Amino acid sequence: MHHTNTSIVNKKVYIPYMSDAAYALSAAFRRCGVDSEVMDESDESTLDFGLKFTNGNECMPCFVTTGDIVKVIEKPDFDAKKSVFFMPTSKGPCKFGQYNRLHELVLDNLGYNEVEFLVPSAAKSYTDFIGDKATVFRRAAWQGCVAVDTLEKALYRVRPYETTKGDTAAVYKECVKLVEDAVELGKDIFYTMEVCAKKFEKIPKKDEERPLIGIVGEIFLRLNKFTNNFTAEKVEALGGEVSVVPTYKWITFTTYEYTVNSFRNKKVKDMLLSFLVNYYQKKDETGMFKPFKKLLRNHKETNIKDILSYSKKYLDLSLGGEAILTVGESVDFAKKGYSGVISIHPFHCMPGSIVQIVSKKFREDLNNFPWINLWFDGQESTNLMLRLEAFMHQAKRWNSRGVKNESFEAA
Repeated sequence: MHHTNTSIVNKKVYIPYMSDAAYALSAAFRRCGVDSEVMDESDESTLDFGLKFTNGNECMPCFVTTGDIVKVIEKPDFDAKKSVFFMPTSKGPCKFGQYNRLHELVLDNLGYNEVEFLVPSAAKSYTDFIGDKATVFRRAAWQGCVAVDTLEKALYRVRPYETTKGDTAAVYKECVKLVEDAVELGKDIFYTMEVCAKKFEKIPKKDEERPLIGIVGEIFLRLNKFTNNFTAEKVEALGGEVSVVPTYKWITFTTYEYTVNSFRNKKVKDMLLSFLVNYYQKKDETGMFKPFKKLLRNHKETNIKDILSYSKKYLDLSLGGEAILTVGESVDFAKKGYSGVISIHPFHCMPGSIVQIVSKKFREDLNNFPWINLWFDGQESTNLMLRLEAFMHQAKRWNSRGVKNESFEAA
């Protein structure tokens, strides 16, 4: 039996690499006494493995995670009886909730039927495992995730302007390690973030004007650089500065849905829990963002309620899931004075198709706001760079007539 919410004590939990937040999540497991490591970042060999064991109709996150799991299993020191793969699920018009089923089938075919999957669900705001350490785990994982995502924002904020190539990436790497240690050892994460903010501020930067580009879309693809063909880096090379909707935004969304449902079903215990979770999530987010306020132009994440209200005009909120967030976040970027939005989706993606249909109306409402839908399926796309060049050309024109971005000097 693969499906587990049983004890994970004395087992090793493998976490799929989606973004660097995975390292914080892994550290939170170790904090609770559970051995854990992040799977290798995806690369070409991932695709080879993934395509070998899937039929090509799955969306890219599906065969990428499959490939990464097979890569772990093929390692000589892999111990099936002591291994658990962490694979969250969610509902809504999306195949994401079915991945773990496919992964199980693939492993069965390879003869690994004793490998277990840890499948926390979005419906319970991902709290239904790890037993009596649930509270410690959830807070540590949440804080680590917000911290790493904030560091990534700082990376995207500073890297395009660095005077010495590689400075920002080096500081970022160092800081991710500091956060990982803080989460694992239970050190003061807020102090750690103050230390990190100072490191980023010290990086020598040149003052120049660049259009701000928001990156939205399917969570795995927009965050996993390999699968989106390094879109953020390409935008920077073409003269832009990016802002990517962070990993933890999905967690605040599931918490919000959990809250709404507990009130709808009048479950007092759930209402109380969701109130506490909301309270701590906001408090942590504010505390961690504080030392980065100046550097990040005060662009704190807009709260989920507002994001959802922005998309109400275009989509029925009962649709649930990714499409609503993507549309809401796009409106948010436009309102903040960004110069364009890139929406990233896997081929065969339901929410992606919904967003594509809505994006026309959305652009018209914002008098032809620069917008581009990018689709990925693991095949290197030759016209990606051409399409991004055309898009960046529009964004620069939009920027020159639109809202001026504050430069470092003004900050």
